[in-house]
Amino acid sequence: MIRIEAEIPRQDLTTVCEALKIINVDIIISKVKGIGKSAGPKIHSSKGTGIYIPEFKDKYILQVTVSDALEHDIVETIKSNSKLGRITIFSVTRVIDIESGVENDQALAINEYDGVILAAAKNQKTTFPFGLAPEQIKLEPPSISGNEYYDIIEKKFTPLDKLESVINHVKPEKEFQILSADDEAIVESKNRIHRNYTLYKMKRSDSYSQAFLKYVAHRFLSLWPKQEIKTAVLFVDIVGSTKLATDLSSEELSGMMKVFSEEMSVIISKHAGFVLKYTGDAVIAFFPELKEFGNMVENAIRCANSMNMVVNYALNPTFKEFGLPTIKVRMGIDVGKNRIVFFGSDPDLIGHGITIASKLLPVTPPFQIGIGDEAHKLISNEMTKQFTKISPDDKRWNYADPATGKLYPIYFSKT
Repeated sequence: MIRIEAEIPRQDLTTVCEALKIINVDIIISKVKGIGKSAGPKIHSSKGTGIYIPEFKDKYILQVTVSDALEHDIVETIKSNSKLGRITIFSVTRVIDIESGVENDQALAINEYDGVILAAAKNQKTTFPFGLAPEQIKLEPPSISGNEYYDIIEKKFTPLDKLESVINHVKPEKEFQILSADDEAIVESKNRIHRNYTLYKMKRSDSYSQAFLKYVAHRFLSLWPKQEIKTAVLFVDIVGSTKLATDLSSEELSGMMKVFSEEMSVIISKHAGFVLKYTGDAVIAFFPELKEFGNMVENAIRCANSMNMVVNYALNPTFKEFGLPTIKVRMGIDVGKNRIVFFGSDPDLIGHGITIASKLLPVTPPFQIGIGDEAHKLISNEMTKQFTKISPDDKRWNYADPATGKLYPIYFSKT
């Protein structure tokens, strides 16, 4: 492992930090302090020398500790985003996480993902996926490979199959769905939005729900790196977000996006889903094919219906109270085998199902759900009554299925 220190001017600090975020490393920043230009008013009594007053320079020290393999990427990133300064590289022989006792790369992973997020989430008493309490989570840091993972609760290495058993015994609320404006979940959502939007406006965000839910998804996908898993994928995004960006201040827009993505995340967690990623005004979720979780596509559809309820009866009324514009959303869902890939340390999914779900968004009307043919085949006859097949002559959709070469059928929910 190595520690890289870069002394850079103030004007380059933000640019360098934003570039390093892409590599997903922890950054420590401190201001450079040096000896003053002139002696202070006092003279050292024994030496007769001037006592210089420390002065801060307009430079900062940026420090990261990483594996040797990242040295080139980090050095080049800093050089590409700063015009002045110098970079110093030190060899690190040992890094120890005090709480867990693990060392080196594992210690860096524990520090980044486990201790901070779990402790903060526990203190928040936030909503956990499927009713889990944080002390029940026993998850694998992504840097650990092989047949064992480090159990952050019991402070020891445990066979990987026991981690799988923990995941497999996590069950969603049975066929959960928000059905009315006075549902308990709507009341909870309103309270959460009020609290969090106020914090975001004050630039004092202390909500860890989103980070925790993303964290759980990360661990779930880390169980099967480079493998294909069958999942339903759901995209939800805000219609007309470009206009919002032009009409609102950056603080207002940021606050709206944060509370929107947080409420969507909590709803996803209640429907046996996992948050895959946040992309601006959209949230992407996946619903794995696990027997204990029930029908993955129906879970995704019930989740989309609940999202509409939360937007209409929690988000929009609260936005009005804050003098903000209301929003419209749309959802796209399809199913298929998606391969788990890692970009840096972050897992992602690629495959036909996730491609169709994303392509459905632009053509789906506001407050409606678009689903692909593969998803439609897997739902009950009762649920199919919620959808209408789009005519092949509809010019909004022209995607040909690569397997058949024919137009891929899609369906919209009825208004």
